Amino acid sequence: MEDKDKSKTESSNSNSRPLSIQAPPSPTPVTVMENQPRQPTSLHGLLKFAMDATKNEDAPHESHFQPLDEERKKFLNDALNSLTVNVIEELKKSIKILSNVMELRSEDDATEYETALECIASYVDSMDVAVDFYKIGGFGILGACLNSPHDSIRWKAADVIAELTQNNPYCQDKILQMGLVPILLSMVDTDPSDQAKIKALYAISCIVRGNALSLKYMDVNDGYSVLIRAMQSSIQKLQIKSAFLISALCSKENAHSIRSSFIKMGIIEQASALLASSDVAPEIRDALLSILNSLTADNNLHALRECRRPELSLKSTLERHLENLTLEKATDEIEQCQMILDRIFADQQKEQDR
Repeated sequence: MEDKDKSKTESSNSNSRPLSIQAPPSPTPVTVMENQPRQPTSLHGLLKFAMDATKNEDAPHESHFQPLDEERKKFLNDALNSLTVNVIEELKKSIKILSNVMELRSEDDATEYETALECIASYVDSMDVAVDFYKIGGFGILGACLNSPHDSIRWKAADVIAELTQNNPYCQDKILQMGLVPILLSMVDTDPSDQAKIKALYAISCIVRGNALSLKYMDVNDGYSVLIRAMQSSIQKLQIKSAFLISALCSKENAHSIRSSFIKMGIIEQASALLASSDVAPEIRDALLSILNSLTADNNLHALRECRRPELSLKSTLERHLENLTLEKATDEIEQCQMILDRIFADQQKEQDR
C-alpha cells in the first residue's frame, strides 16, 4: 500500500509540475594536449612515454619516474621479446613440418600439419611476406598438400594459395608456373569435400583476377567448363562463387573471346534455367543478371539470339524478377534487370505493337 501511495504521490507531483523541454547539454570541449611526449626509441623511453601519456589518468598524487634497476630491466626485456614474433622463422618451422606431408596417411592425426598451414595463412596475406614465403621455399610444399588424403590439409592448402595470390601478381605467376591451376580445377570439379571445392574455387578466383596470363591456363585446362559445372552445383557457396567469377571474367575489358567461349558452352541456357528456379538465392540471381548483362553488352548478336530462344522463357523470368526486385527496392538490380529486358526484347515488342 505504501508503494502504491508513493507512486500516486509522485504521479500527482509530476502532473502538477509544468512541462519543460531542456536543451541538450552542450558538448564537452575537446582538450588539445600540448607537449605530447616524444615517440620512444628504447625500453627506458617506452616506460617514460607510457607514464607521461597517462599522467592525467593517474591518481591525484604526482608520480616520479625512476631509472630501472637491472632486475626490472631484464624482466621487461624478456616480456617484450616474448611478444615479438620472427615471421620468417615461424614460416620456416611450418615449412619444415609440412615437408613430411607426403608421409601422412589417411588414418594419421593431421593436427600438426593443419596448424602449420593455419600459421602460414595468418602471415602471407601481406604481399611482402608472401614473396618472402616463396623465396624461402614455401611454395614447394603446396602441391603435396593439395594431394593429401586429408580433406582438411587440401582445403587449408587451397586457402593458403588464395591468401598468397590475392592482388599479388608475383605470386600469381609463380603458382601458374608450378602447374597448380589444373590441380585446383580438378578439386573444384571432383573433390569429395565440399569445403575443399569451395576453397579451391576461391584460390582460382584469386589467381585469375587481374592476371591476363592466367586466362590462357584456364582455357587450356578447360577451366570455363569447370566454372559452369560449379555454377550448377547443389553447394550454394560454390554456386555463388562460380557465378560471381564468371560475371567478373565476362565484365573484363576486351573479354570478347571469353564471352564467346562461355556462350558456346551454353552459359545463357544455364543462367536462364537457374534464374527460372523458384528458390534461386538473391546473391546468385544478382550474379546471373550481371552475366547476362555482360554477355549482351554492345548488342552482341550471338548472345541476343540465344537469349531470345522461346524455350528458355527468359522474358517472363526477367519480368518476374523485376517485380520481386521492385518489392525489395533494390535500385541497382532493378535498373540492370530492366536494361537487360529492353536490350533483348525491345525490338520484339515493337514488332508485336505493329
